[in-house]
Amino acid sequence: MHRTLYSYSRRFNQSIREGVLMRLESESGKVGWGEVAPLPGFSQETLDEAVKDLIEGNASTYPSVQWGQAAAMLDLLEPLDVDAIPIRILEKEKIKIGHLTLQEAIKKVENSDCCGVDMNQKWELEEAIALAKHFPHLDYFEEPLKPGENASAFPYPVALDESLRSGAAPPYPQIKMHSIKPMLHGYPLPKKVKGIDFILSSSYESELGIYQLAKLAYRLELPLKPMGLGTCHLFEDSLFEEEPYYKNGNLHFPKEWRVKMERLQVILDECI
Repeated sequence: MHRTLYSYSRRFNQSIREGVLMRLESESGKVGWGEVAPLPGFSQETLDEAVKDLIEGNASTYPSVQWGQAAAMLDLLEPLDVDAIPIRILEKEKIKIGHLTLQEAIKKVENSDCCGVDMNQKWELEEAIALAKHFPHLDYFEEPLKPGENASAFPYPVALDESLRSGAAPPYPQIKMHSIKPMLHGYPLPKKVKGIDFILSSSYESELGIYQLAKLAYRLELPLKPMGLGTCHLFEDSLFEEEPYYKNGNLHFPKEWRVKMERLQVILDECI
């Protein structure tokens, strides 16, 4: 098998997003792709640490490496093409308000068409309830409360994200959704829980990384509710000649992925 690692750096949301694309090619010519892109501030590992594990071929404990390697191997062992998947677009259908005051958040939600808000574990109970009372029509409030707040006293529908990686989910009475980020969770993923939506979400991966998450949704035979994969628009440029496009609530994928090689740097090219 041949393995090539490509590093990338691209402009993202007034910052820079970096990661590694991994290409595997079997002796029979099958190709599998994976992406390893720890998310600064959220991942336990840095990109340098992840790359070191990739190059050394370790049985990694880093979530980003586990998922990147698994995605590439799944491509080789279970080839799958996906035309489209329903998505929720970040900052349109779902907006982030964790960093805002109550009045700022109310104004932002009022001026949006969102169906849910991400509060990033930043709010105290009293203000979170005040916000929810303003917008009882919202589908969910994602991670509304700071650690230590009385989660059992928040009666509105909740989506969990960060809590699922801490090992101790707060006792919200109405948990509606688990938002699973393979880049942060690693692989295998947490088990599905009966009665709770299992939604795959991005960690601001490249377009190819988003495609791998879409394929994973089909491989897991998940009910195709809108997935949290609507983040491609946050990048200022593309790593690929063809780009996914959004239409009628679905993200549509190209038939082939041609990398803009001038945007990448080869950091490893070997037979394994």
